Amino acid sequence: MIVTVRIQTWVNIIKGIQMKYVNKLLSAETYFQLGQKKSALGDYKGSIADYDAAINLKPDFAYAYYNRGCAKDKLGQIYEAESDLRIAGELAEQVGDVALKITIEQQLRLSRITLNPQQCGGRPCIRGMRIRVTDVLGLLASGLSFDEILEEMPDLESEDILACLQFAANKMDVPILTA
Repeated sequence: MIVTVRIQTWVNIIKGIQMKYVNKLLSAETYFQLGQKKSALGDYKGSIADYDAAINLKPDFAYAYYNRGCAKDKLGQIYEAESDLRIAGELAEQVGDVALKITIEQQLRLSRITLNPQQCGGRPCIRGMRIRVTDVLGLLASGLSFDEILEEMPDLESEDILACLQFAANKMDVPILTA
């Protein structure tokens, strides 16, 4: 039993040394791919570390900033996530990646929607206020314009209304499986 533990300890030490050596040889793209795999498995802290390494090797890697922001968002690091998404948006705009830029704008817009089990029965609200997404969608459905809604609810901004529409669009985009 003691021999097995000692052998396992030495194996772990050797693996650690090997990983330190291997990590120096990896490219930004490899770290990015490792981060994607870890995110898919739910290891957001590990994926953030890999995206950090990718960004250190390639500071203009827009997708690494975007994915790191998404991972931070999953961990509840809202402000850090928003910062990464904004940087990714600027980089995407610089290289002309319109698809990534639109995706980031939608992600930033959705960050205005908050879910708090202690507020409004856990229903989606806008920026932590007690204004539910369904309230705004109901006003739009009843025919009110953006300006009329903003006049009715002075705490809202036009981006909040767009966030409600984006949220509803995302909720409706669910495939129906048939047998």
